[in-house]
Amino acid sequence: MKHLALGACLVIWIAACGGGGKPQLLDSGVDALLACNPVAQTGCKTGEKCTWIVDLDAMGNTDEIGHVGCAPVGAAPIADGGQCADATAMANMGADACVAGDLCISGKCKPICDPQLVDGTAAGACPLNFACSLYSGVFVSGVNAVAGVCEPTCDPLTQKLNGDGTLTAACGSADPTKPSATCVVSGRFRSFHCAPFDPNDPIWAGKTDRQPPLADSHGNFFGNGCAPGFIPGYVENLTTGAMKTLCSGMCAPLKVDKAIAVGAHAADNQGDVNALAKLETEAAALAGNAVCVMGKKGSIVNAQRGEDCRFLWFPLAKGDPTMALPTPFNDTLGLCFPYEKFLSVTMPGMTQKFPEKSCAELEVTAPMTDPYGSAKENGCYPLSESRLLARKGRSAFATFRFASEPGPAVRHVFD
Repeated sequence: MKHLALGACLVIWIAACGGGGKPQLLDSGVDALLACNPVAQTGCKTGEKCTWIVDLDAMGNTDEIGHVGCAPVGAAPIADGGQCADATAMANMGADACVAGDLCISGKCKPICDPQLVDGTAAGACPLNFACSLYSGVFVSGVNAVAGVCEPTCDPLTQKLNGDGTLTAACGSADPTKPSATCVVSGRFRSFHCAPFDPNDPIWAGKTDRQPPLADSHGNFFGNGCAPGFIPGYVENLTTGAMKTLCSGMCAPLKVDKAIAVGAHAADNQGDVNALAKLETEAAALAGNAVCVMGKKGSIVNAQRGEDCRFLWFPLAKGDPTMALPTPFNDTLGLCFPYEKFLSVTMPGMTQKFPEKSCAELEVTAPMTDPYGSAKENGCYPLSESRLLARKGRSAFATFRFASEPGPAVRHVFD
């Protein structure tokens, strides 16, 4: 099995994959730098297509090298959705055999798209229930990917395909207990889409909560480098304070604070036990899987309350509700947060750093002198109930970053 450098970066990043600047879009300025436009399919002669042409195949730790250019369509091009072989430098002038406007990714011809557009009918947009996924190392001009391919969208907890279809479980995998795809983040967390996964690959084994995701030869992690139900995120190291990129479990959050977390609700900080979620080797999504406990979405065994399932807006906004991204998942999706692993709290008059508290130990409101802040400030409440809460100067999470923040992260496809 070869591991190609085909990573997708989130459109919101200030630093693009492996370099500076936002991912460029297909406008006149970019077109001027390219031989042709792969989204509009312009700039080539009759009988040719604008595509990604491989100049040097990936070998060992060497990534694939190529360019955007024109190549023959061929007498019998493979239609959209058809099975195909990835392009290689030694065959067909470095191009795949897909029809014009498609690219072969993971053995299937997929429509080329403009990542600036949401799904819809505009030229270059993906159809409904699909998202445009950028890939570093493919459609690259300079350091930026200028086009992507359409991937089916999915539910991050149940791992089901959105929309109609006969194979909906595990992103449409033939055997859901051995998923061939995983549900990963699309640009700006507007949606989630399916990306390849190989349950039989030993280097992917155990890539669950707080495990380092699979990375490329440059150390850039893959967005699909975690097990299904987990995505890469930064976690602070208790010993050195350095930031580590580790997998984080996706969970179903509940509103919780010190007053709520009593009696039957004592474990609400771990997530909603009634929510459906699919674990990698299970056949279907089941209730009780969307919680941050050992064997489900969490991994901490010595914490008094396990891990918190904190609302998604919290890491994306660095803990400041007024800076939250406009994602439809802010109030419905959470990430497992090992609060005891974050030495972020400074007590008045002291220089020593102390670990964060669980949502179940935080007050619904807190004075400005409280170094831990309130439950609403810490992602323990939905954004809809926290949005108007102005940040009160607490800077503990200025060092807490998530994988959607600026950085050289890439999302790879495995063929």
